[in-house]
Amino acid sequence: MIVNLGLSVSLRWILMGSVLTTSIWFTFLAMYRTKRFFQPRHRNLYEYDSFSTIPKTSLERMHEYLQYTDFEDYLLLANIYTSEASVKKTEFKVGDEIKVDIVLYNGRGERATVGGDMLRIWLRERSLRASVAGYVIDHGNGSYTGIVKAMWTGCPELMFAIGNTKEHIGIFMNIVQKYGVIEFLQAGFRKNNVTVYKLCSVIPNIPDVKEYCNFTAQNFNMSFFCSKAKDFTCEDWIFYSRSGYRPCKREHESFFRYLKKRVTVLNVLKTNKTGSVRSPEISCRDVSSVVTWHTTNPTGYFLHGRWQSSICKSSLTRYYNTYLECLKDRLVLMTGDSTTRNWFVPLAGLLRLKVMNGEHEIKDKAWQKFAEAVNSSLGVHLYWTPHEIPFYSHEQHKDNLRSIASRIDELPSNASAIVILHWFGHLTRTTPQQYREHVRSAKEGVLRLLKRSPRSAIFIKGPHSFTHSFFVEPFDYLSRVYRQILYEELMDLQHRVYLIDQWDATVGNENLDIHPTFPSFNEMMLNFVFSFIC
Repeated sequence: MIVNLGLSVSLRWILMGSVLTTSIWFTFLAMYRTKRFFQPRHRNLYEYDSFSTIPKTSLERMHEYLQYTDFEDYLLLANIYTSEASVKKTEFKVGDEIKVDIVLYNGRGERATVGGDMLRIWLRERSLRASVAGYVIDHGNGSYTGIVKAMWTGCPELMFAIGNTKEHIGIFMNIVQKYGVIEFLQAGFRKNNVTVYKLCSVIPNIPDVKEYCNFTAQNFNMSFFCSKAKDFTCEDWIFYSRSGYRPCKREHESFFRYLKKRVTVLNVLKTNKTGSVRSPEISCRDVSSVVTWHTTNPTGYFLHGRWQSSICKSSLTRYYNTYLECLKDRLVLMTGDSTTRNWFVPLAGLLRLKVMNGEHEIKDKAWQKFAEAVNSSLGVHLYWTPHEIPFYSHEQHKDNLRSIASRIDELPSNASAIVILHWFGHLTRTTPQQYREHVRSAKEGVLRLLKRSPRSAIFIKGPHSFTHSFFVEPFDYLSRVYRQILYEELMDLQHRVYLIDQWDATVGNENLDIHPTFPSFNEMMLNFVFSFIC
């Protein structure tokens, strides 16, 4: 009995061990399938959404960047010339994904050990006027993986750039969190033919200022404060303009620069008769607006100077008759800044319309006031308006700027309006909170419009890349933050609002200026917009 009891106990332990081993095995297998087991504890939040056109975790990293308040040695920043980027092979086929291994080093040749720098990867072949942007995965330890897709047959150059260093992002975000803007605006107060100018911001924190005029109500409930002028009242405010005064160190302005270099030249072989990735067969008219919010990289590419969308095929030709038919009896309202103005002007020209402000024709190349181009007999009505403060311009009357929502509210019922909204360039000089205020305000106007004019079409012109040699604003990071805010604030309207991504296109064609200079770029992008409804 004693022997049998011992065997039973042993058998029981063996069985229990088998069950435990099996449970551990199935748990391990489940973790493997969901990849949870292998996720690093402090993994970079960008690692699993980098391929998405709309990043959804950029704001979550803000606290990490805010730890960088300054730097003592420029050579300690990530350096494009000492950093390494490589591929294991140089021959690919059209449609292949090209993996690029990247390791960052600083100016002293020391390897980076943390992530957070904003990198770019793209292909270009200038003889074919071809380009395509890729995306970069940040592993959080100074190493990165770039992914870019071969879209055409040829010998493209593989390019790599540091868009923003983490120190750049941190210093900028600390300044705007403290002062509200990276460059102060100014208000002109006038009384008895005397005008004085005082600094302004979106928060009441301007150096050496103790008394403020709160102009939030005048700015359509979006925060705006100006230094109070001695011997003037707040009601004496007449003008606004940019000031040119930045609360940042001069050395920061010269150290923050965009740098790029060629990694290698690739050989891409043909896999079909056309020699490039086939365009989608589906017409843009048959694509739901929801799709435009859930795209992945690349959203398209340039070949022979023409934009090839990866989302859909445009069937709208850019001729007077086709555009007239498309826009007849539909009000078109474009809002934003000079980049949407550069959509508005060519459109008015194509439709043979004069650009007017009241009874005066606008012939200037640059202007920042409400404009219209109308031919009532043909049923064509085009309007352009700047967005609210902060708006950096030459001196303007304060009544020139109105809220986007108030402009939308002027569109009549059953108008079948086309509304194109844009916020980026001017708002890269302020806080993400301020950007969110602008989007929320406009959203209320959009909701009211869709209620009284349900056949209206709403478009968001997304951020585009521009890479001045020296710049203060970390555009790469801010574009990610602002796209995330657009996604969050308009999530419940994705079935009614189209997002027009321009980031991939302008990274690929290496756009330099805030105004894209790639030949016919504005006309191509606007044609893409109208192709969804015509």
